[in-house]
Amino acid sequence: MISFRYHIVSIVSVFLALAVGVALGGGPLKGEVDNTLVEQVEADREAKAELQREISALRTGNEFTDEFSAGVAPRLVGGSLEGRPVTLVVLPGAAESSVTSLTELVELAGGSVGGTVRVGEELIDVSNKQLVDELGTQLAAGVSDVTVPDDAGPYDRLGALLARAVATDEDGGADVDDPADSILSGLSTADLVSPSDELQRRGSLVVVVAGEGAESEQEREGVSAVVSSVVKSLDSATDGVVVAGPVEAAQRAGVVAGVRSDVVASRDVSTVDTLGRGAGQVVTVMALAEQAQGGAGHYGAVDAADGAMPGGGAAESGE
Repeated sequence: MISFRYHIVSIVSVFLALAVGVALGGGPLKGEVDNTLVEQVEADREAKAELQREISALRTGNEFTDEFSAGVAPRLVGGSLEGRPVTLVVLPGAAESSVTSLTELVELAGGSVGGTVRVGEELIDVSNKQLVDELGTQLAAGVSDVTVPDDAGPYDRLGALLARAVATDEDGGADVDDPADSILSGLSTADLVSPSDELQRRGSLVVVVAGEGAESEQEREGVSAVVSSVVKSLDSATDGVVVAGPVEAAQRAGVVAGVRSDVVASRDVSTVDTLGRGAGQVVTVMALAEQAQGGAGHYGAVDAADGAMPGGGAAESGE
């Protein structure tokens, strides 16, 4: 049993320790502690101010770049898509501002957006592969003019069906006929792909609009694999495809990075990794015009093998 004397000794020890601490803090250590805290606060304040200056400079630089891009856009893209209908295929997470800007730039280039279709989360989720396979097989059986190789995978088949529904290899585009409506209806019912509004015309060129992508590396890899398969099928049935997204889409197994790393897709499909800025949107339309002429390239700021834009020279950022 703890004695009363033990309690007294413990209490005295606690008060003695407090007294020593107060004495040291108010005496020989006071100046040193105070100075250290003041210096740390000043250093933190200066670091914060420097970061704010850098952010302000970046924002000002971006505003200038966007204004410059808008100013030179008519000279860079004007007339380059004359008479060409374009289909926009919008992936989950893509910025609406990019979709709007691309629509305006396509029109500035003399083309038109015949339709905008949105890819559902269900399509890019690899756990739905069986659904994609079964639905694709069913839809393909009902359309006579869709050619699907015998060894085609579920996403290759779906890409061929999507191409038949929203795109064509005819320069001036094609009508939205009964087979196209049937395919779109089936895809929409399964929440795989759905048009934003009524499809006006099937485009001869396609822009796949991507977002930053998922946080999980595994999810990003799965989405990239799905998109690359669909894109290759779209490209083989049209006059050309451009996959465009922000810088993040070219990093960590993003959609743009996935197309660039695919030996077959990278040969024929163009990519742009700066869609988040006005300059990148202009470059996307330039790349689309290049596709219309039978060319292809990879443009932007991250591992862009063909430089900042068509005709701009090789980029050093990926070297």
